[in-house]
Amino acid sequence: MPQEEKVSLMIVEDDVHIRYLLEAAAERAGIFGRVTSFPDGEAAIAALRQSAPADLPAFVSTDLSMPRMTGIDLVRAMKADPDLRQIPIGIITSSDLPNDREDALAAGACTFIAKPHGLDAMVKALLSMYESCVAVGETVPRGREVSRPA
Repeated sequence: MPQEEKVSLMIVEDDVHIRYLLEAAAERAGIFGRVTSFPDGEAAIAALRQSAPADLPAFVSTDLSMPRMTGIDLVRAMKADPDLRQIPIGIITSSDLPNDREDALAAGACTFIAKPHGLDAMVKALLSMYESCVAVGETVPRGREVSRPA
């Protein structure tokens, strides 16, 4: 299989332990290249708005409940910004409330999944989120298309 460019990933998670777990899962998944992490939506949206187009992530994974700016508010802010709206955003959360899911998807998130426990489960969750977003037709910025390693 020809070597393809890896997907850049932004992780937005306020719990430092889960953020580290997500970073380790991204590395182990094998399709993610550059990974950036932020503790809340405000920090993430500020970084996104200051990024050059070539430096924008191909995929964003965000928590739902965070201080300063929630995951849903981050999704809304990204979808309202013409320079960011094409970036697929998946929400990974401990919430199992149907209203949270409905609100996240209505705001523009392409997927909403429960946070799993353990590294292997987190790898599967990240891959599933990314693949779900691509499957529903979310745009991955040009030059960042990948296929999952066999």
